[in-house]
Amino acid sequence: MKSLLLFSFCLLLLTHSGAGQKNILFLISDNHTWTDLGCYGHPVVKTPNLDRLAAEGIRFEEAFATTASCGPSRAVMYTGLLTHSNGQYAHPHREHNQQLREDVTSVFAMLKSAGYRTGLIGKDHVKPLEKYPIDFKPRARSRDVADMAKHAGTFLRETDDPFFLVVSYHDPHPISIDGPGWGVKDDGKYKPVSYSPEEVVVPPFLPDTAQVRKGIAGYYQQISRMDHGVGLVLEELEKSGHRDDTLVIFISDHGTSEPGAMGTQYEPGVRVPFLVRCPGLEKPVSPNRALVAFTDLTPTFLDWAGVEFSDYPLHGRSLLPVLEKENPEGWNEVLLSHIGHDIFAYYPMRTLRQRRFKLIWNVTPGAEYPLPIDAVQRRTWVELRKRGDEKIGGRLVEDFLHRPRLELYDLEADPWETNNLADDPAHEETSSAMVKNLIERLQKQKDPWMRKFHPLGQEQ
Repeated sequence: MKSLLLFSFCLLLLTHSGAGQKNILFLISDNHTWTDLGCYGHPVVKTPNLDRLAAEGIRFEEAFATTASCGPSRAVMYTGLLTHSNGQYAHPHREHNQQLREDVTSVFAMLKSAGYRTGLIGKDHVKPLEKYPIDFKPRARSRDVADMAKHAGTFLRETDDPFFLVVSYHDPHPISIDGPGWGVKDDGKYKPVSYSPEEVVVPPFLPDTAQVRKGIAGYYQQISRMDHGVGLVLEELEKSGHRDDTLVIFISDHGTSEPGAMGTQYEPGVRVPFLVRCPGLEKPVSPNRALVAFTDLTPTFLDWAGVEFSDYPLHGRSLLPVLEKENPEGWNEVLLSHIGHDIFAYYPMRTLRQRRFKLIWNVTPGAEYPLPIDAVQRRTWVELRKRGDEKIGGRLVEDFLHRPRLELYDLEADPWETNNLADDPAHEETSSAMVKNLIERLQKQKDPWMRKFHPLGQEQ
């Protein structure tokens, strides 16, 4: 009898301690280019907590947001479907009013139906919220990283069920469009890390001006504040006792909001930091050479949780099988898709990104490229146009605004994508093969834009 009581007590203890749970902590920064972390080799910006997370897990070298726009990017993360299929074609708030299609299910709903407790702290930028059954969504100030960590601790203490918790920061999204637009003030609760404009690294896609340098210094400050917040949340996870049963993934929703990044399919816009800490791995491979994209997030979450979902084919696949592989086969390309940032910045693009080459299909090449509101009103662009600059970084402003139907870049020889090879006879074979591949994939996905438009100009 005593043995039976002891067994029952132990079973009860195991149940309430969460033993055997497979939890998920998903951390998201906002408008943060992949280069701008210490663990990605940046010589100036300080990110000790994310560097530690990378050292404990896997750092993906080539990871991609499928669209460089906050709201649509999050819809891809949370559905496993590219923008042209999930329905949130641009931002969800105010006049933009974009939202998931009626027949699309979010990962929050998929996991909740399997008994997961769901939480989202910070920025959501999705619609309609009925599609996102979230049990815990406090009024958190998404630039107050200590407040966000406090809410995370509350969530972790209050649940005995397996959990899916998203902590979504507003840093390093600009705080305004006035002046440099970035920076952190000392509010007495968090002491900002200071960066000098003279020490910052101006990336080649931007002009090297005093105003840009000042903005980058403030941008670094916000990255360091976000990093501090990540450290606080990871401390709360440790205190909860769930460090060893929780899959932790950190990404940015897309690259910086500067012109040449946000709203484009160029590397500064779509290439992002991507860190994974997965319990139970014997030999995690880092850096990992698999090409991965945000369409792979939902399949990974479902795979980790052991949740089956067959309502429709997802556009990505689980990352779990490649976390311990040196050179994973079949992970050499990703498909990206952009419709618009704002409702008044419609410019559909489809992109096939391979290890060496990138093909961009500009669906409406006759239209002038409309910069997203965050970029077109940013001081970088305003001053560049006022000065009459012919170039933005290494790219001609004219080429930036008026793009051909197809762009092909050799990223080994031209990492900042300034030499379009689409009409170069020496690359005709590569271009043709990639166009054929792109068409097949979009047709398989029933991309609605393919009903009228075609990468080879064969409009219906």
